[in-house]
Amino acid sequence: MRRLIVGTLCAVSLPVTTGPGAVGLALAGPVHPVFHQEAEALLDQAATELRALGAQLQQHMEMGRGPRGGMVGPGQGGPSMTGPGPVSPAERPLISIMLQRRAELGLTPEQVTRLEGLRDGFAREAIRRDADLRIAELDLQALLDQDPLDMTKVETKIREVAQLHADLRIARLRTIEQGKALLTPEQKARLLAVLGGGRLPRQSAGVGPRL
Repeated sequence: MRRLIVGTLCAVSLPVTTGPGAVGLALAGPVHPVFHQEAEALLDQAATELRALGAQLQQHMEMGRGPRGGMVGPGQGGPSMTGPGPVSPAERPLISIMLQRRAELGLTPEQVTRLEGLRDGFAREAIRRDADLRIAELDLQALLDQDPLDMTKVETKIREVAQLHADLRIARLRTIEQGKALLTPEQKARLLAVLGGGRLPRQSAGVGPRL
């Protein structure tokens, strides 16, 4: 298969000629070894790029992430705001787990209502923060497109983007802690048991960071 592709690349790489016998020359004439080398190099490069693309797609699928470059952001992020790698217990979507396992935890109707309020309130806050983050990233990209770079503005904008990421992560952790504080000691022990086994919910693509 590789030889067939290389041969095809060599054929299309031949210079185009005109006049009688040109087609026969292009098809039947000897192919210089240089064409084989160039074709093989192109094939290797294409294979490398395809493998890299496949790895990126696999990573996005595992993380539930949209194709935004750089640091994981809301609405495109993985299971947590930490990017690839294991999720810290503190950053798992604990409020969602509590609500999904409400019967096992023995949540009261009041606890459910308050947990849902925390979740919905953070969702609205995350949307606003996500909008600010997207705008900041667009501004940063515009600065990076300039030549030469205005490093003073670039540095300021990069720090702004990083701060927006940090603010969102801190707000998420603070909300999760508020949800945990609603549980009784017995319910917290049950939650630990739930977290220790069974299949836990994962972050889905395009829904932002979950609680």
